[in-house]
Amino acid sequence: MKIADNLIGEIEDLLAEAHQISKESVPNAISLTEKALFKSQKIKEKNAIHANALNQLSSLQRRNKEFTTARSLAERAQLISNKINYDKGKGDACYNIGLLLKEQEKYSEALPYLTYALHLYAKIKNHEFHIKSLCLLGNLYEGFHDFKNAFLAYEEALAEAEEHQNINLISDIYLSLASINLKSNKVSKASQLIEKCIKVKEELQQEEKLASAYYLAGKIKSKAGKLDKAGYHFMIALSLFNQHNIEAGMVESMEKLGGVYFKQGKIKEAIDLLEEAVKIAEKSNLKISLFKCHNLLFQCFKPVNTSKALFHLEEYVKLKEEENNKYIKNLVDGYEVISHMEDLEKDAEIEQEKASIIEKKNTELDSFFYRVSHDLKGPIASLLGLSELVDKDIKDPDARHFFKMYDHQIRRLNMIVMELINITELNYRDIKLTPINFYEIVDNCISAYAYLPNYSKISFTIDIESNLYFKSEWYIINTILQNLIENSIKYIDINKNQPKVDVVIFKRKDHVILKVIDNGHGIEPEHINKIFGMFYRASEEGSGTGLGLFVLKRAIERLKGDVSVQSEPKVGSTFEVKIPLAKEELN
Repeated sequence: MKIADNLIGEIEDLLAEAHQISKESVPNAISLTEKALFKSQKIKEKNAIHANALNQLSSLQRRNKEFTTARSLAERAQLISNKINYDKGKGDACYNIGLLLKEQEKYSEALPYLTYALHLYAKIKNHEFHIKSLCLLGNLYEGFHDFKNAFLAYEEALAEAEEHQNINLISDIYLSLASINLKSNKVSKASQLIEKCIKVKEELQQEEKLASAYYLAGKIKSKAGKLDKAGYHFMIALSLFNQHNIEAGMVESMEKLGGVYFKQGKIKEAIDLLEEAVKIAEKSNLKISLFKCHNLLFQCFKPVNTSKALFHLEEYVKLKEEENNKYIKNLVDGYEVISHMEDLEKDAEIEQEKASIIEKKNTELDSFFYRVSHDLKGPIASLLGLSELVDKDIKDPDARHFFKMYDHQIRRLNMIVMELINITELNYRDIKLTPINFYEIVDNCISAYAYLPNYSKISFTIDIESNLYFKSEWYIINTILQNLIENSIKYIDINKNQPKVDVVIFKRKDHVILKVIDNGHGIEPEHINKIFGMFYRASEEGSGTGLGLFVLKRAIERLKGDVSVQSEPKVGSTFEVKIPLAKEELN
C-alpha cells in the first residue's frame, strides 16, 4: 500500500508539472503526461489517478489537433471513471469530448456531452468547470443561432463566476457576452463588455485571450464604422496570434484587416494580406475564413482583373455552398438534439412529480394503517376475550354453530389488523443488524403454525448450508420466512399422498438465497403477477387475508432483495428470495 501511495504521489507531481509547462510547450507537456500514464500502469487496481492522467493527455492531444487520439483517451478515462464511480473523471471526460467535437464544429454531437459534464460538475460542486461548461454550452447555442439560450447560459455562468470572485472566468464571459451582443446588433453594450475584458486580460497578462479580445474589439469598431480603430485592434490581435502561432486567429484577423483595407481603398494592401491568409487557411483547412477571403479578393479584383475575380468568385461560391450545407445540417441536428433533451427533461420532471405524489400517498397510507390498526387492536382483543368466556357457557347446538361463525370472523379480523401493523412496522423500525440463526427461525416458524388444519399431515424438510454466517435485521428475516412458510402450509394439497414443504437456505456469490418449495395447489398463470398485491387472493382454498405476500414483498424491499415465483397448478410452488450480503460479508 505504501509503495502504491508513493507512486501516486510521483504521478501527481508529473501531471502537475506537465500542466504547468503546457502553457509554454504542448509537446513537452504531452511527453511528461505520457510518462505519468506509463507509471500509472504499475498500479494494478484502477483508481482516480488513471482517469486523471488519461483526461489530461486527452486535453493536450486536443490542443495538438490530434482529435482521434484525444477522443480515444477521453473515452478510456470515462470507462475507468464509470467503473470506479468517479464523478470528476466522468465530468472531465465528457467535457474533453464535448470541447473537441465543438472545435470540429460537430455542435449537435457535442451538446449531450457538455450537458452531462455540466450536471456532474454541479453534483461535485466543481465551480470552475461548471462555469466553463456553461460557457461552452453558450458557444454551441450560438452555433445554432439560438441566442436566447446562449444569453441564458452566459448570464448563469457570469453570476456563478462573480459569486466565487473568479476574475479570469469573469473576463472570459465578458468576451462571450460581447460577441453575442454584437451578433444581436447591440453594439454599445458589446463595446462596454469588450473594454472590461481587455482591461482584465492585460492585468492578468493572458496574451492568447487578449488576442481574441482585441480581434472582437476590431469587429465592434468596424460595425460602428470606426475603420481606423478597427484596423488598429485587428493589427494588435494579428501580432498576438502570430506570437503564439494560433493559425485560426491569424487568418481571421488578416481577413478582417483585409476587409478594412478594402473599405479604406487600400486595395494592394488588402490583396497582399488576403492572399497570404488564403495560403494559411488552405494549409490548416479553415473553410469559413477561406471562403470569406475569396469573397473579399473577388471584390478587390473585380474592377482590375476579371479572370482573377472570376476565379475567386468560383472558389467563394463552392466553399460557401459546402459551409451552408454543413451549417443547415448542424442546425437541424442541433434542434433535434435540443428537442429530444427537452422532452427527456419534461418526462423526468413528470416522473419525479409522480414519484413524489406516490411517496406522499404511501406515507399517508402507512400512517392511516398504523393509527387505525392500533385503534382496532384493543376492541378486537376485548371481543376475543369475551368470545372465550361465552364459548364455555353456550350449550345449544344452533347457538354454538352461529357463535363459531362469529368467532371465526373475529379471528379473521384480528389477523388482518395484525398484518396491517406488520406492514407499517417494517418502515418505522430502526435498522439493527444481528447474526441470523436460520435453524432457530425456521424451526420456530414451522412450530408456530401447528394449530392450522392438516398441519400434522405435512412433511417438513429443512436444508440449511452449514456454517452459514449472515447478518441482517432479525425481525425482517423472521417476517419473510414466516410468511413463506405460512403461505405454503395454508395452500397445501391434502389430497396428495405426501403433502410436503421444503425450506432451503444457502449462500451464492454476493447473496443469501431462501427457498420454500411445496407440492400444494399451485397458482394459475394469470394470478402470478398479482399475488403480491394488497388483499389479493389467488385461491379460495386457503384461509389467508390476502396480506401475507404483500407484507413479504415490503420486507424484502427493505433489505433491497428480490423475490421470484415458479408455480404450476396442481403441482406446487417455489418461492425464491435473494438477499444481498453486507459489504463486510463479501470478503
